[in-house]
Amino acid sequence: MQYKYKIGFIGCGNMAKAIINGLIDSGFCSPKDIITSTPHIEEGYRGIDYTNDNLNVMTNCEYLFLAVKPQIFRSISNEFSQNKAKCVISIMAGVSVGDISNICRCNEIIRVMPNTPCSIGFGVSAITQTGVSSENFEFVNNIFKTISNTVIVEEKYFDAVTSVSGSGPAYVYYFIKAMTEGGVKGGLSYEQSKELAINTMIGASKLAQTSSDNLETLIQKVCSKGGTTIQAIDTFERHNISDKIIEGIDNCRKRSEELSKG
Repeated sequence: MQYKYKIGFIGCGNMAKAIINGLIDSGFCSPKDIITSTPHIEEGYRGIDYTNDNLNVMTNCEYLFLAVKPQIFRSISNEFSQNKAKCVISIMAGVSVGDISNICRCNEIIRVMPNTPCSIGFGVSAITQTGVSSENFEFVNNIFKTISNTVIVEEKYFDAVTSVSGSGPAYVYYFIKAMTEGGVKGGLSYEQSKELAINTMIGASKLAQTSSDNLETLIQKVCSKGGTTIQAIDTFERHNISDKIIEGIDNCRKRSEELSKG
């Protein structure tokens, strides 16, 4: 079958725009290869075609992205009986590959869980690959490599992915906020403390990514007996901060499981 477009999007929110920007900025696709169906997009956005007609997208694109909220997807499910795309990629939370396959009448389904830093090209995306051809998987994996690191994860662990990387940016912002407020309490201006906290988080994360040391060793390398850092770590330990973080992430996962069941 000859397709008019390489990639089509049903929905064009922030994450879809991040993907589109990555595709165009990297040269992976030209704007004329992309169409989106959405009532909410600036006219002429990145030079791509857009429409209010979902059928126009799903019958004319080779790869179809589902980038709407799950409830919207279910409300327009009857339209997907006419889907002609050879591969469907979902970035929706809580809708399984099996459900998407049944609704879209397509055997080639790839589910992806990106996170919000993808919007600036520094995200991480979990991708399923069960039952998908190597050609289609490589194509989709390469799309997400334009805006993120990619990690292959079995779909049954996607709720855990949600609790770690999907929701994870909020945990990082929460800790940065607390670090900033701690600096202000010590006499720094808010802007000084925020800059120190953010850049410390960036630098420490990069070192954790590149170092051969495990995380516990990295912690100990900053601490010294009777020094300053150990006072903070000991305080965290006394209040079981690590256990509370784990508990919070686990509660996030459980909620994701509940939502997945409808």
